[in-house]
Amino acid sequence: MAVFQSEDRLRMRRVRSEKAIQLAAQNRWQEAVDVNRQIIDAFPKDVDAHNRLGKALMELGAYADARDAYGGAAQLDPSNTIASKNLARLAKLAEEAPAGAVAPPSAPVDPRLFIEESGKTAVTNLVDVASFEKIATLTAGDKMEVKVEQGVVRVSDPTGNVVGQLEPKIAQRVIKLSELGNRYAAAITSIDESHVRVIIREAFRHPSLGSRPSFPTRAPEIRPYTKDSVFRTDFDDEDDDDLTEEADVEPGDAPEAALDDAPAADENTLDDDS
Repeated sequence: MAVFQSEDRLRMRRVRSEKAIQLAAQNRWQEAVDVNRQIIDAFPKDVDAHNRLGKALMELGAYADARDAYGGAAQLDPSNTIASKNLARLAKLAEEAPAGAVAPPSAPVDPRLFIEESGKTAVTNLVDVASFEKIATLTAGDKMEVKVEQGVVRVSDPTGNVVGQLEPKIAQRVIKLSELGNRYAAAITSIDESHVRVIIREAFRHPSLGSRPSFPTRAPEIRPYTKDSVFRTDFDDEDDDDLTEEADVEPGDAPEAALDDAPAADENTLDDDS
């Protein structure tokens, strides 16, 4: 009899955990809080439930309660990086955020976020990044908006707050191709106090551009006896010579994103900081 009771409890735990993950993927944060608390009441040592609870509370702007939830996970598992990263993030937010502050709404995460598409995506660190206090509520997987303004490419969160800018080499290509009709989207792949790394993707290619890639991969080294006439640039204008250089994409980087121009589907269950 005891064996059957144990199996029933484990089944209940699994079902509720799956439900909590689905609610988080749909941005139904208050419901996610309730379900994760039910799990913790029944299984106080469930580290994942504590982390999920912290993520949901953080999304609701309940930073003090979120800190307690992540603290519970860290106490159960001191080596848990999800808990430690978010505790560091919340330590700053506790000093800056006014009482009752609500975190910016985040879009559901696209399950195709990390599907690689050669020539359409690039991974890079942003430059001129906003202060960490202003972006600490953002997490890996959050979708960003890409805007060309006054000769630079700004990356903003869904509420319009500027997170940073694309570095000049990639920005040059995005500006030129945007003028020709392309559109671009981005998502955060990692974030800490000094760096924000993003995946940027060609969300729409104008028909006039044919098969020209947005982000060419590194070309093979040219041997001395190869004729220059064998090779051509992507653009005919002399001013575009720099744009044909390789985008700042490193072999073996994080997988490239496949973000849709339309609102995203649900993903990832939770991002890696949840």
